[in-house]
Amino acid sequence: MTSELELIRDLYRYHFRKLRSYGRTIWSLPVAERYRDRGSTFPSLVDIYLHILDDYRFWFIQAYTGKGFEEFPLGVRLSRAEAERATDEVDRLVSGFLKKLHPKDLDRKFYIKVDRRSITIRSMLLQMVEGDLQHKGELNALLWQLDVKPPEVDLSRTTRF
Repeated sequence: MTSELELIRDLYRYHFRKLRSYGRTIWSLPVAERYRDRGSTFPSLVDIYLHILDDYRFWFIQAYTGKGFEEFPLGVRLSRAEAERATDEVDRLVSGFLKKLHPKDLDRKFYIKVDRRSITIRSMLLQMVEGDLQHKGELNALLWQLDVKPPEVDLSRTTRF
């Protein structure tokens, strides 16, 4: 029987594989399309992608440890290689965090200074899944408007889900 924590780890591994697929798709677009302000939650496709990385950095660095981090500025023009390095860095941060967790840790609470509230690690991990779904759905809609097929996302094709 697969434990809840093993499922969470699998979900996050899956997420970063798919996030990399979105990155390849976005950086394969012409520069003007990649950075065009589309009136979405964050102006461009690149801004949304980098916001997903910043979400992870916020939750796993600032919210959990209380340390600050520098967000990607809107409109920053990263090369594909720079975006891949940033994604790898965030993936290592999250994977390292998850690797150290034990099942009992999911119920452990921590205090988020900026929100002045306490939540469990489980709640934080679920919050990230919700945010991921929101922003990947937004990327899908924007890519469809460009007649670009978004990366296929099918969690049911993984071995444990």
